[in-house]
Amino acid sequence: MDEKKEELGKFLASKYSETAEVVSEAKIEKIQNNAKKAGAVLAIVLHRDPKESVPEWEEIAAVACAVQNLWIACDQYEIGGYWSSPGYAKKLGEFVSLKQNEQCLGFFFMGYYQPTSHQVKKKPIAEKIEWFS
Repeated sequence: MDEKKEELGKFLASKYSETAEVVSEAKIEKIQNNAKKAGAVLAIVLHRDPKESVPEWEEIAAVACAVQNLWIACDQYEIGGYWSSPGYAKKLGEFVSLKQNEQCLGFFFMGYYQPTSHQVKKKPIAEKIEWFS
């Protein structure tokens, strides 16, 4: 939060510049501004069991479920949020201290928003499920 968001934005923009085949100044500015505009930016980090007692996909799925729960909670408090997984997220260990068995799976940007008429209309769940008996 606070000034660390600006530092994170600059860091992510520099990693984008290092890894992109074609660097876009507009993209650099967008990366920096997204971090600054967010109320908070959470790093989504997988802490892999050193004993590898469960498959890695299962641990990734557990992290995804935790993020989904966070997203649902945000909605309850009218906080906007989104998960972004840029390729350069794996470089987060150069910005914060990650253990050897940890890896960044992306970032969750969150903050209050101004409601607009462009909000997504969700279809009823019944339109997405097919029941077999």
